[in-house]
Amino acid sequence: MSHGVYKTAIVGGGASGIITAIELTRGENALNGEEVVILEGLPRIGKKLIATGNGQGNLTNANLSTQNYYGDKGFLHAFFASNPDLEQYFYSLGIPLTCDEEGRKYPLSKQASAVLDILMARLIFCKVNIFTEYKIDKIKLNNGIFEISSGSKKVRAERVVLACGGKAGSNFGTDGSSYSLATNFGHGLTELFPSLVQLKCEREKIKGLKGLKESVVLSSIVNGERLKTAKGEILFTDYGVSGNAVFYISPSVVNKNNAILNVEFLPEYTIAELETMLQDKKENAPFIENGDLLCGLLNKRIGKAVLDTCSDFSPKSVAYALKNFKLSVLGTLGFDVAQVTRGGIKTDKINPLSMHSKNEKSLYIVGEMLDVDGDCGGYNLTFAFLSGIKAANSIKASF
Repeated sequence: MSHGVYKTAIVGGGASGIITAIELTRGENALNGEEVVILEGLPRIGKKLIATGNGQGNLTNANLSTQNYYGDKGFLHAFFASNPDLEQYFYSLGIPLTCDEEGRKYPLSKQASAVLDILMARLIFCKVNIFTEYKIDKIKLNNGIFEISSGSKKVRAERVVLACGGKAGSNFGTDGSSYSLATNFGHGLTELFPSLVQLKCEREKIKGLKGLKESVVLSSIVNGERLKTAKGEILFTDYGVSGNAVFYISPSVVNKNNAILNVEFLPEYTIAELETMLQDKKENAPFIENGDLLCGLLNKRIGKAVLDTCSDFSPKSVAYALKNFKLSVLGTLGFDVAQVTRGGIKTDKINPLSMHSKNEKSLYIVGEMLDVDGDCGGYNLTFAFLSGIKAANSIKASF
């Protein structure tokens, strides 16, 4: 520090904030760690990072594409045109990754907490300043220096990186209040929606199914168009549906009207194969009543729910119903339980190569705070990490 002014203040100690601080102290033109400060409202940094991938640390994905992201496509194409290999990046920090069959990349230990331990060790080693329970009231720019206030406490810095997160998961300190830190500098804010979230659905068709799970193929349909399909688990609840298949397809419906979920039970079989199986069952076991036709194929309660949608009990009708069990989406369970936020600070005034504000060249905005969100599977953390690295490299080059 010089005269009590940091080179860079990072507002938010989540994934994007932590990686920004680390990258600022690495490589060419690296800053001295003592010139960098992370300001976090919670008692500790990285709380949300520990929860990622159900605690296993799904840090990125091998199948990276702009098709996995929602937001301004022009910004996204420019952003992803050139980026470091995150697997190599984490390896250089002492965190080797492994990849599962779906492309999700985790630390070898499958422990998100271990990832945070190593990142924290790096910050401490470089003597980066970390101020926790620093809840920011306002940020002012005076004579080229930012003044960041938390009650009577003030931090001054030449550069500011807003890495405050979105509105999802208030227990992680992200309640949406920090968007004003960017809008006060003239940035626009889109409408906000919870994403990667459980879905509320019509209850009549799934009455009595609470707590039951099935492996399915799940698709989202809006106005007759199939938007997204995922294979995985569906969990029936008292409000609708949850499970990893629901989280995968939820981004495609969270801001849509008239959305429908199409559930395909017994995904390992085609309709034709199921029709043959059911025909054989009727012929070989005529003692089985029509209401129990799916007994032994599906959970009995789920089977009865499927049969209730059939026009008749013919093998053709029942086979079709097994692959076309439809539920109308009524909404989501809300921001408190959502993993990410759909929407955020508009990207029209953010440089996708450097993440600096076009309104104020010394201000940077990264991570979930922006109007960029991704599918389930490590895509949101990927954007958080890459945007932090871009911002840090731009800052280093500016001094």
